[in-house]
Amino acid sequence: MSLPLQGTPGSARRTWPTGYLVTVGVLVGFGLLIDMLAFYISIFATDSCGADDPALVCTTFGMLTMWALPWIGIGVAAAVSAGLGLMAWRRGRTPWVYLPLGVVLHLASLVGAWTIMVS
Repeated sequence: MSLPLQGTPGSARRTWPTGYLVTVGVLVGFGLLIDMLAFYISIFATDSCGADDPALVCTTFGMLTMWALPWIGIGVAAAVSAGLGLMAWRRGRTPWVYLPLGVVLHLASLVGAWTIMVS
């Protein structure tokens, strides 16, 4: 499998996987929009909290975890997708198989935040 070359003939510089990195960037942008919506919804999760409510969302740890999980998840998803994709590209393999892994990581963080919200 030959790799695309850039520059003068005889040079061995490979081009960056620009399409892959742009796609990761666009997906991160959509993920940030989803995180903003999740943050907006999570603000109302504490409406039922009272002095005698033992729910996890009513504790300081629960609230901070619920608010931080989506943002940490998108960061980890972007780093893993881009990092593993670039490592695969350097080895001559396709980086595109790591996009679903990033999506799954981000969705897992959203599910974790939702679990805290409804518990």
